[in-house]
Amino acid sequence: MKQETKVGIFFVVTIFIIGWLIFKTEKLIFFDKAPKRIFTTNFDQAAGLPKQGKVRIAGVEVGKVLGIQLAGNKAVVTFSVDESVAVHRDAIVSLANIGILGEKYIDLNPGHPEKGTATMGMQLASITTIGLDSIIENIGAIAIDLKGITYALHESIGGENGRMKLDEIMDNLQMLTAEFRAVTQENHGAINRTMANIEGITSDFRERLPVLARQFGELGDRLNALIKENGPELSGLASDARKLAQGFQSTSDNLRSITDKLNRGEGTIGKLLTDETTITKLNEAVSGLTEVFGGIGNMEVRLDMGAASWANRGSGNSGKAGLGIEIARKNDYWYSFEFSSSPDGKVTNKTNYITWTNPETGEHILVPANYHSVNVEQGFNFSAEFNKRIGKNFVLHGGIIDGTGGGGIEYRAFKDRFRLGALFYDFTQREGKENPRSRATASYEFWKGLYAQAGIQDIANKDTRSFFFGGGFRWKDDDIKKMVGLVGMAK
Repeated sequence: MKQETKVGIFFVVTIFIIGWLIFKTEKLIFFDKAPKRIFTTNFDQAAGLPKQGKVRIAGVEVGKVLGIQLAGNKAVVTFSVDESVAVHRDAIVSLANIGILGEKYIDLNPGHPEKGTATMGMQLASITTIGLDSIIENIGAIAIDLKGITYALHESIGGENGRMKLDEIMDNLQMLTAEFRAVTQENHGAINRTMANIEGITSDFRERLPVLARQFGELGDRLNALIKENGPELSGLASDARKLAQGFQSTSDNLRSITDKLNRGEGTIGKLLTDETTITKLNEAVSGLTEVFGGIGNMEVRLDMGAASWANRGSGNSGKAGLGIEIARKNDYWYSFEFSSSPDGKVTNKTNYITWTNPETGEHILVPANYHSVNVEQGFNFSAEFNKRIGKNFVLHGGIIDGTGGGGIEYRAFKDRFRLGALFYDFTQREGKENPRSRATASYEFWKGLYAQAGIQDIANKDTRSFFFGGGFRWKDDDIKKMVGLVGMAK
């Protein structure tokens, strides 16, 4: 039996085993025909909510977003809910995030049974929650206040004169503390005597306090009698108080004049409060922060760590391991990068020269002799590709594959858990490699990110053809997302 036939039989058996494991371990749904109900709602702001986004009750997925349209200045969102979930007429809809920078989804409060069941197509009430945009708006207001404070500090102590003033203040403080320390050391005895005198005074005051209280009572009685006898004089005193109030009114008028000048932009502080250029720059800075945080909130970072065992490779060089990173701003396209060590076969052509002697003339001639070999050695590869989803199940991708240009197509199903794809790269032709290199891979994620894979390498090139099998782990990393966000803010 030919080697190609053996490889083909092995691949078919492997795919059959993977399929058997899929149907054995998972309850697959090829066509989701579960009955659903359609509802609508209005939001003042639906930024970041993706089409096909999740609808959740108490964090559990019960439906998905079907469409988002603009009606006037409102965002009209149409979504479906499983018919098995009870939704009542007083149900309330709001937008929520998973964490601070996680995906945005619709949070549905199903309401109360006594209000009756919501009918198909009914528009449900919505509420606005405090989101990241509101937080950023508050940060912008704080930034404006901080700008005013820092500008005022800069005007008062900024520059070389301000630094000299601060140095002078620090020198004076040092001198004052040194003198205070010397005074306390020189007058330690006098201070102790003073404290003793104060203690004696307080003791004496404690004894005299009842007498003083009685004398204050007598003084109060005398004051009452004096007020009755001197009413006209007290009226004059009230007139003086009235004049004092008029003086306060004049002071208030002066303060009002100062605030009017500030409103007109007169003076340094007035210009700070009313300068349109400063306000415009602050608005641009806040808008930049909003764009950065909004982009991070919608961006998704996915990682893939996998390994596989390759047949027809030398001892110690039969394994391929790699780490892949996908950065997705939207669900229909993303960028992927992979760093891997690979036992991929390499074709080597070498020309040696041998000496040939002409039997008739005895002349020595150098004749070229070409040698062709396939070396299997452990290497390091890098891939960088652009990926575009076509429809629901197909993904096209292209770019740098294992250090050379190439592309491929992949079929995905069951929420991207089953993947079957083919790659074509390295289109150069040489002896031993008449056709482009290729790789066919089938994989299935069977439990919480863990997946198994199998495939064939170099189907069209006999010298480097091999089959492989292995597995790996896929997950999403929020820490990398935060790191990418900080880099964006630094720019």
